[in-house]
Amino acid sequence: MLKLTPGQFEYIVSQTRQGVFGQFLAVVLVSPVLMRLGFPGPNMYLWDTCATVLLAYRYLSFRRLLPSRNVGAPLLRSSVYRYVIPLFLMGLLWAVLFAKIVQQPSPEVHFLGMVFGMGLASAAVVTLGPAFGIYAAFSGPMLVTLVVAFLLRGDELHVTAALFLAVGIVFAFYTAYKYSEHFRIMQEMTEQVRETEIEALVCLGKAGEYRDSDTGDHVLRVGYSAYVLARAAGLSEADAKNLMYAAPLHDVGKIGIADAILLKPEKLTEAEVEAMKKHTRIGAEILKNSRSRIMRTAKTVALNHHERWDGTGYPNGLAGDSIPIEGRIVAICDVFDALVSSRPYKMRWSDTEAIDFLRRNAGTHFDPTLVELFINEIPRVKEFCLRLDVHESATGLHPLVQLT
Repeated sequence: MLKLTPGQFEYIVSQTRQGVFGQFLAVVLVSPVLMRLGFPGPNMYLWDTCATVLLAYRYLSFRRLLPSRNVGAPLLRSSVYRYVIPLFLMGLLWAVLFAKIVQQPSPEVHFLGMVFGMGLASAAVVTLGPAFGIYAAFSGPMLVTLVVAFLLRGDELHVTAALFLAVGIVFAFYTAYKYSEHFRIMQEMTEQVRETEIEALVCLGKAGEYRDSDTGDHVLRVGYSAYVLARAAGLSEADAKNLMYAAPLHDVGKIGIADAILLKPEKLTEAEVEAMKKHTRIGAEILKNSRSRIMRTAKTVALNHHERWDGTGYPNGLAGDSIPIEGRIVAICDVFDALVSSRPYKMRWSDTEAIDFLRRNAGTHFDPTLVELFINEIPRVKEFCLRLDVHESATGLHPLVQLT
């Protein structure tokens, strides 16, 4: 098996567009040059056709193949092998071309083929180098074929060139191997930092939630619900996951609200209600001045998740699309989860009752389009909630990392 991390493979696949374009450009450049130098036209046309078909197959098969960070080992192995096959076939196709080139009578053509081969192998380090096994699957066949073809010529010039070529190949492979190792280590360190950041963010979100609730799982459910709704609303995978990790901080500003107000069992006075509303600005103040994308999104959410579609919300009285979509999304997810959850001061509502509430308030409290999108995604949200109920962290990773 090719040993690599999901992060390495994700990077390789993300470079498919550039790799395919570069390969096609090489085909376009080499073909007319070789034909002008006397390479047989029928052979060149056949080779061009095969190369184009392989490049199209690689692109169409893998342009959407971006595994998640939590992809399982069997799926990763299957994806890697499927990805390697067209690359290996492309390497073999180049190998056939180079063998044919060295069979030509002109030494100039031979050395042109050597330059093309080393150029392709060197350029491939950029797109395939992070996974050494994948790089070798492409570069190995054509470079080994070149060396063998030069050695089979038998004369001193070609044998000497083959030795120099072998030295270059060793250097290229060593560079790709070290690049792969450094990339893997960098990915692991980045993943550790990411997991630590998410743990810290959700723990901070729980700190605000525990002050007026008996459970911290509310923030996890809101986070995942926000991710699902964001994807349904057309946000990219990266932006949706960014919101998922930011949403648990929507009520972090409650840390700054006095216990006498936050924990008061009786109805709040008008002055106390105004004091409670300050948790949105307090949250934004806590989260400001961060360079982290997640923290910047969390600030937007904390400040805007109590704005209302009709402009009667707080703290700024924004209305309609002027409310950032992150705030509109979390507003729906937060209210729905609160309604269907049991609290010391309320019984849980049924899903039907909560859905009816969302629909009655669509166009006044909530974005009506997002409400309908969210209702369609409730089964997916409930499935996550069931998994969260039985989740036991064996690794210490947060459920939003393990269960998504």
